[in-house]
Amino acid sequence: MVAAGDVKAVFTGLYHLNDFCGELTGVHLCYAGGFGYHAYGKAGWSRRARVVLASLEKTQKGSWGTVKSIKTWKRLDDKKLSLIDAQVLWSKSSTNKQRIL
Repeated sequence: MVAAGDVKAVFTGLYHLNDFCGELTGVHLCYAGGFGYHAYGKAGWSRRARVVLASLEKTQKGSWGTVKSIKTWKRLDDKKLSLIDAQVLWSKSSTNKQRIL
């Protein structure tokens, strides 16, 4: 993935008590957290789901072009569906440093 140069982030949802997202050698590695109630959890650990938004550029002809940015955040399963931990993982216009939304 690193050698290809075009992979900016990968996501997995297997470990329900982990929602960490960090960068290693230019690729963000992100856990989704646990949102289902039929799997294991932990008292005090709110169920959550990671949301990923890949924004695409539009071409002059109106079709979709290359990726402009990749953003992520999590929503908690609470009364407000609270948004937490918003991050810009990659942006075409940035220096590829992690930023807060």
